[in-house]
Amino acid sequence: MNLKTMFGIGLVGFGLAFAQDGSSESRSMSEQELQKQEEQAASSESLTSPVAFVKPDIPKESKRSPFNAILHGKSYNRHSNMAAANNTDLLLTYPNLFANRKFFYIEPTNKLGIVSLGSFFTAFDISNAPHDDTKLGRLTLGYAAPGFGIYIRAGLGRDRVSNDAGVVSTTYGGDDWAASIAKSFLGMNVAADVDWLTTKKQVHSDPDLGSETEDRFDSLTINLSLTNAPTAKNFTWTLGARFVNFLNETEVDGEVKKANDPASFWDISPYIRGGLSVLENENARILLGAAAIVSYKHYDDPLDLYSLTTVLQPSMLGEVFLGENKNFMFYGEVGYDWVAFQYTKNGDTDTSRMMDLMDVVNASVGFRYQYKDYLAVEFGIGESLFTGTGNFFQSGNTILDFSAMIRF
Repeated sequence: MNLKTMFGIGLVGFGLAFAQDGSSESRSMSEQELQKQEEQAASSESLTSPVAFVKPDIPKESKRSPFNAILHGKSYNRHSNMAAANNTDLLLTYPNLFANRKFFYIEPTNKLGIVSLGSFFTAFDISNAPHDDTKLGRLTLGYAAPGFGIYIRAGLGRDRVSNDAGVVSTTYGGDDWAASIAKSFLGMNVAADVDWLTTKKQVHSDPDLGSETEDRFDSLTINLSLTNAPTAKNFTWTLGARFVNFLNETEVDGEVKKANDPASFWDISPYIRGGLSVLENENARILLGAAAIVSYKHYDDPLDLYSLTTVLQPSMLGEVFLGENKNFMFYGEVGYDWVAFQYTKNGDTDTSRMMDLMDVVNASVGFRYQYKDYLAVEFGIGESLFTGTGNFFQSGNTILDFSAMIRF
């Protein structure tokens, strides 16, 4: 073999090796571009379909279910299953979730209306004062940005009736002040809210005709919570605590009497909630949920009474898309409160009581219809629930929910 032949064979070999390297490099570049495009597409789909929810710090692996991309009304997730999709109650608990959402929501049955402009939002609703017939219309004003949200709420009322002779003057009033703040960090959401409700009835009489009395109660509620919902993949949890201070007293000629019914008390209730998807495909899924609440309630003087209660709240939720375009959705849920342990000690009567109770099961069903990408209506029927921490027994009243949402 001469030198030219050997040189020619070497050139051919070098050319083939170069071509192979170039092809491999080109293929590697193509695979990288394809992977990048797939990640962008997956992230875009999880954040914008069918309800826009822009949150850059959420990994693309979280909340990818099409069910969790939907914003519901109050008829959905009555038992607060943490793996379920967001509803309007959750947005008001974590106001940072309003960020980049533009919608108008109306719910006549629960007397609630919300407008969100993507950053600023407002809500109209009412408060029912506990142990009183007072109803106050409330106004909420808030601001949300990705990772942060805050709002303030107020409901005010005054009614003063005076006798022209100046003998008797009665003043009725009510105040409901509230504020909430939420912040995301390390893939979690933390929120704090406070609500202070006051009503007062004061009767002033001429000293020659009678005494001056003042009936008043104040209810202060503080909630703290932490959840992994923004980055949860399958199991979602929430840790929190609620503190309530309830004051119910009557003052006669400056002397305070605390024998009113219900008696004044303070209550602290730490809790944990969780939710897990156990069966799921693109058209249907089943979620299991549970909560554990420990409550210590202490009644003020002159009562010598306290109670320690542990409550478990198991629940199940199922939802399914109907129709080829998935415009219809059916959802149903069932759950109950199980008072696993309750100990009450009455120092006045020197008696104690221990009990446990699985309360009656509550079930509800609902339907959702979405027209294109901008209108959705929901209808639900079930029983009104006392699922808040510290409230242990169901009311058993059948209720209907109807709501509509216009999205932009």
